[in-house]
Amino acid sequence: MRADLAHSLPAACSYSRNVRWWGDPCPAEDNMAIPAHGVQASVRITGDADLKHDAIGLPGALVQSIAQISPMSGIFYTIAFTTTYAGAAAPLTYLAACLVCLTVAVPLHDLARHLPSAGGVYTYISAGIGPQTGFLTGWVYALMMTVAPAALASFAGAIIHDELAGKYGIGIPWWTYSAVILAVCFACAYRGISISSRFLVVMTCFEVLVGLGLAVTGLVNPGPGGLNIDGFNPAGVTNGSGFLLAVVLSMFAFTGFESAAVVGDESRDPCRIIPRAIFGSLALIGAFYVVTAWGLQIGWGTDHLEELAISPIAPAFVLADRLWNGASIVVLIALANSGLAVCIACTTSATRTVFGIARTGALPAWLARVHPGHRTPVAAVLLQSGVALGTCLAVGIPLGPYNLFHLLGAAGTFVYIPILILMNIAAFRFFRRRFPAEFSACAHVVAPVISTAALLLIAGCSLYPLPDFPIRIAPVLAMAFAGAGVIVLFVRNLQPGKTGWMAKAGQLPDVEWTKGKP
Repeated sequence: MRADLAHSLPAACSYSRNVRWWGDPCPAEDNMAIPAHGVQASVRITGDADLKHDAIGLPGALVQSIAQISPMSGIFYTIAFTTTYAGAAAPLTYLAACLVCLTVAVPLHDLARHLPSAGGVYTYISAGIGPQTGFLTGWVYALMMTVAPAALASFAGAIIHDELAGKYGIGIPWWTYSAVILAVCFACAYRGISISSRFLVVMTCFEVLVGLGLAVTGLVNPGPGGLNIDGFNPAGVTNGSGFLLAVVLSMFAFTGFESAAVVGDESRDPCRIIPRAIFGSLALIGAFYVVTAWGLQIGWGTDHLEELAISPIAPAFVLADRLWNGASIVVLIALANSGLAVCIACTTSATRTVFGIARTGALPAWLARVHPGHRTPVAAVLLQSGVALGTCLAVGIPLGPYNLFHLLGAAGTFVYIPILILMNIAAFRFFRRRFPAEFSACAHVVAPVISTAALLLIAGCSLYPLPDFPIRIAPVLAMAFAGAGVIVLFVRNLQPGKTGWMAKAGQLPDVEWTKGKP
């Protein structure tokens, strides 16, 4: 089946993929006519190298993105920063950041309608720009998502240790908690996306309810300053540059919304589900951040926000102890839950991206090996889990869990920025050249220009002034990730007789059509 014809299927269709690729010779019986508009396509996955199809619906794809955003950690550990620079207008910074992130999501949303694939950014950028750029992008993203659980589990383990040791005298080492978190991630990833999705639904709902519960309690029991809506009044912004800085850097409290893309192979009707999950996760988390930031500030007291900004203890713990009669343990449980959820989501992103790259031949074939019963990318899961645990223990113990978290978090910033900018370029080229009828100046020019400007501003703010060690080596680490990808590209993938993967990098596995009801 020709790639350009297959791409013309209506977005309303449902389909899945087999192990043949567009451009490969097709048996005569597969040369079926493309169904007319309005006719539903019913398809089946064939072959032993595929992930489990139709495993999750919209809720599963949605929580994949929401969990990787990590909403509770995102608001509880940024509210002091946004209050420092925006004062009472901190809720507005999250609203503005959400709107800017939507401009980042627009081209990604459109690419997901055409290319729902486990390869995610690898497939998108290969299709829009070219396979070599796509490989480097997929490599860096997969590598970052592979080590991210090490940083997140270390951070969660350190928080659990500090709170339990300080309040209850329980002195279990932080890395024990971290190892347990990573073990649970491995178990979920090994057993299948359905189990991971169920875990994420329960854990995400719990952390959101705790965050909203604390915010609502703050609104009902306001601190000095009383209940007010000053946080939503633009006239209250007294420091424009500080507010802008808070908005721009708050954008990275939303990173992870793109991760729904990697479950395209395992979703029902991915042409619809994945784009909705990308936009839906941003909208829901934007609303959560705005309401929670407002409630936290009101509960603390808008007359004393300077104290919130410089609090040595996370404001959420302080408020929970005051408003919930010392029950900050609930916040601790929710944060540990959030740490586990984001680790599971990152593990899914890493393993599916590695699988998607290996499936095309751009990485060793054994990395595309699928468990015969669970239909999970078992080789990628084993590799990712081993690297994450090794990084957590071998780097986290000597460097310190918080230093590891800040180092890899900052490195993630320098990984995400070029990926998202390249995504903008890929969407412009993809629709301009291959689907000119769908090309939109607003979606594929204006939105990318706005988001690219914001991303470059984030890069500048992250580099100047130069941060302290170890964060200052984060750009070097990100460049090392990319450099390793360049070596693999030229030493392995561009050698004579090794370039067959390039024809498959920006494609989906073939689609088999059978007629269905409109």
